[in-house]
Amino acid sequence: MSLASFIVDRVATRAQRWDFATAGRRGARLGHLLYRLDRRHRKVALKNLAAAFPESDERWREHVARSSFAQAGRTIMELLWSPNLTTVDDPTKIVRFESLDNLRLALDGGQGAIVATAHAGNWEITGIAAAHYGIPLISLARTLDDPALDARLVDLRTRTGQQVLPKQKALRPTMRALRAGKAVALLTDQNTLRREAVFVPYFGRLAATTPAAAHLHLRTGAPILNAFSIPEEGGYRVIIEPPMTIPDGPEDEAVTAITAAVTARIEHYVREHPEAWLWMHDRWRERP
Repeated sequence: MSLASFIVDRVATRAQRWDFATAGRRGARLGHLLYRLDRRHRKVALKNLAAAFPESDERWREHVARSSFAQAGRTIMELLWSPNLTTVDDPTKIVRFESLDNLRLALDGGQGAIVATAHAGNWEITGIAAAHYGIPLISLARTLDDPALDARLVDLRTRTGQQVLPKQKALRPTMRALRAGKAVALLTDQNTLRREAVFVPYFGRLAATTPAAAHLHLRTGAPILNAFSIPEEGGYRVIIEPPMTIPDGPEDEAVTAITAAVTARIEHYVREHPEAWLWMHDRWRERP
């Protein structure tokens, strides 16, 4: 067992003795501590906020950056707490899905559904909670370099029925899942290697973005639904939009147009709830 895995196990054991609100409060404290100590990621967050909201003042940007770190801390601690979700009297009070019928109706079409979402709110507990609504998701995640820690996180993510596919080799199993009529969740809001990316606008700047949702739709016909997790008092509200209208045109143009449309919806929600998004990520690292 690695040191990181050992620490996670110890913290998880403690977190699972708390209630959900306590886990969130202590996670937020962890985030505030990281904001003070992690100079590199604090600089990235403040730089990103200055570029995305050039009209804002420094005090507002610092408040949003600090809140974003606090939300990241909450996400970590609530994930470690998450095995308790199966014992909570009413899990829907912790994660409330808004317009879940949009996803159910999409799945009724028999072609599966692609849920395009972002590192916002608590994206981890969203997938875990979906099974309580009768929709176990298949999520794609990058395999961690530490095998013991990766196994621990996969265990946490899959306890309620969510399936996790390694992002590096996910194309064929993802297509099989969609053709079997299942829902696949993709995080589409982070910087992507230039050779794998399309560049689309995000807060007025071209951002290297994964075209995975577009390619999967064009190969399988599965509808794409945008989703976003918003922190609220006592838990999270997850908005699931109706299926996107897909533009016509040649495949390469369609891939870019679909990716741009998905990214525009993420920007819409981040503008409304900037404290919910992971600003410490270097979103514009790759340049055209």
